[in-house]
Amino acid sequence: MQIPIRSFLPADPPLAPMLFSRRPIVHRFWLTGLLAAWIGIALGFWLWASQQGLLGIPEAWSTLKIWHARLQIELFLGSFLLGFALQSGPHVIGGQPPSPLPLLRLLALLQIGFLLSLPLFPAWPAWIGALLVSAAYLAAVYFLARITASGDPLRRLSRGIPLTASFLPMAIAPWLPLDEPSVALWILFCGPVTSALVAAQQLIQNVLAGQHLRGNAARLFAALLLASWSLTTLAAFFHPQLWFAAGAAWLSLFVHFLSATRFLQAVRQQALTSIQLTLLLGFAAALLAASSLLVPQLIPQDGTLHLLGAGMFTLLILGVAARVVSFFSGIQAINDRLLSYLLLLWSLIALFRVASASGWSPGSPLLALLLLCGSLLFAFWSARVLLCLRKISQKITPDLLYK
Repeated sequence: MQIPIRSFLPADPPLAPMLFSRRPIVHRFWLTGLLAAWIGIALGFWLWASQQGLLGIPEAWSTLKIWHARLQIELFLGSFLLGFALQSGPHVIGGQPPSPLPLLRLLALLQIGFLLSLPLFPAWPAWIGALLVSAAYLAAVYFLARITASGDPLRRLSRGIPLTASFLPMAIAPWLPLDEPSVALWILFCGPVTSALVAAQQLIQNVLAGQHLRGNAARLFAALLLASWSLTTLAAFFHPQLWFAAGAAWLSLFVHFLSATRFLQAVRQQALTSIQLTLLLGFAAALLAASSLLVPQLIPQDGTLHLLGAGMFTLLILGVAARVVSFFSGIQAINDRLLSYLLLLWSLIALFRVASASGWSPGSPLLALLLLCGSLLFAFWSARVLLCLRKISQKITPDLLYK
């Protein structure tokens, strides 16, 4: 008996067209992140295949590893985080939005700086490139600090200050050896993880009808975040034996966050959708990453790094970005049920990558299948998101250019 495809992919409800009150900039930042991801993920798959013996080890292994890390952190994650923070920051924090033109200049600063950092150029422009990348992220700190200062005082501890501070590690990243797992972990935990916790608050409150962090819950969140930052900094640069304490601090922060926002209760009260699955899988990866710092013999730091990079951040981008561009563009990027299947598949690929970092080999046939599935998945997702980004650009009318 033939089963109708709609039982697997039921139609989504129609999207209400979004009316812009100011010029959107998110599509410009996310297009940069998308281009960086195509190169960064392809490079990561190549290195993974080489590491597992499916391909030969390239002569420039160390250099390629550094540039994989830089692409993924500075340009892929960074561009998506900047797009979210500078587009939605005023709404999340409650402050006044800045003019779009300086924000677009900030993006140009990041793009030019990263290009000048490439080894295709002589050594001296690389320093200029690093300065420009740092300046772009410091400019984001400046704009977010202004939004926070003019925003809702009740959101400063839980949203404004953490979101603003999360871009400071990104500004330092161009000057650090990102091929060292401990350094990369410091950047990811203190930068993107902190940003993700702010974005998750907005999604849990507005989409899932969860609880907003206020009062003592917000103060405890800020105290645990400060302790986590402090211990992670000490562990990464001064006392490696403190990684256990850093992991315990992050684990305590995640548990408090999930409890205070009533995330699990909110998920249980609604039918499971792709955005709920995105957050569930993302938090599961974050909890596992923090726990792995408590038992380093189980998952080495390189595994924890890929657990955060592939298992949490890339997955969050796959799920959240598809939803956001759909509402901005007015067209469905990917069917919600299909997106849920893709998220589960990507999580499976990420788990295999983490397992291989712990010494387990998937074998050549399985590894080739994982790489093929991951490549096709990301190619399909990026093509659909690119279509929505183009539609957003077409919806910008002349009266919005300077708003």
